[in-house]
Amino acid sequence: MKALTLTLCMGALFAQGGFRGAGRYEITSVLSRKVIDMDRNDQRTILQFDSRRTDNQMWDIVDAGGGAFFIRNAMNGNALSVQDNRNSTPLVADPYDGSPRQRWRIEGGDRDTAILVNDNGKAIDIPYGSTNNGVKLNSYNRNNEVNQRWVFAEVRGGGNRPNRYDPTGVPSRRGDRYDSPQQGSFNNNRPDRDGMYFDDRERVYKLDGNGVCFYRDRDFQGDAVCARMGADRSRIGARFSQAGSVRFFGNARGVQLFDREDYRGNAIEFTRDERDLRNYRGVPQSMRVY
Repeated sequence: MKALTLTLCMGALFAQGGFRGAGRYEITSVLSRKVIDMDRNDQRTILQFDSRRTDNQMWDIVDAGGGAFFIRNAMNGNALSVQDNRNSTPLVADPYDGSPRQRWRIEGGDRDTAILVNDNGKAIDIPYGSTNNGVKLNSYNRNNEVNQRWVFAEVRGGGNRPNRYDPTGVPSRRGDRYDSPQQGSFNNNRPDRDGMYFDDRERVYKLDGNGVCFYRDRDFQGDAVCARMGADRSRIGARFSQAGSVRFFGNARGVQLFDREDYRGNAIEFTRDERDLRNYRGVPQSMRVY
């Protein structure tokens, strides 16, 4: 009877919000429909952002014993951590050390969702219930409100690409680049809902149709933000602090890049591919394609 009870309890635990035990997941807010994201720039800040299926938005859930788990980023192995026991303190991704501040319980919320609760009793929380990209996530007393509820989507095929670190141990120093998503995360080169996909053969992001992609690095490398004609991006958010290159696809003729959201602030126009934007000093926040 004890064995049956334990089995049922473990089954209930692993059913919370799509969580099925240790593995690699994308974790999405029920409120904002955005995922838990580690900022690629500082590789520490935790925020919410539209899903791009990149490795900094994927998390390895590792058994920590006693019903707790470590939540480690697929990009660099850093572990999701609280900074103190106060309410509203931003979460961070710190190097894995196995401490209580990195231990999480995945508890049941309303309507088959999950609430992520740290050893200190604080839950992952979206401040003020914001639905905006780039909002920093914090820890707060568990209240079961919708801004604390999450769902898990298991990432399949992510294990086919060599990891930079051992999820169960200390990160290694192997020199694998993590500018590109895990293999298979873009459904074998098929475009996502924005037309963006990752070309596994050329190891670069591309756009299906007419539009433009801005890249974090020179020569069309690194993380990217793309937009089709007629589907401008009013908020780029914290994708990268400076554009490194721009590439045109299909019949797109030009793009305006603004250093403020909603097409405001200083603007610069591009009408052709540019492999090196080292002279562009703005921080891209919105873009309009024509």
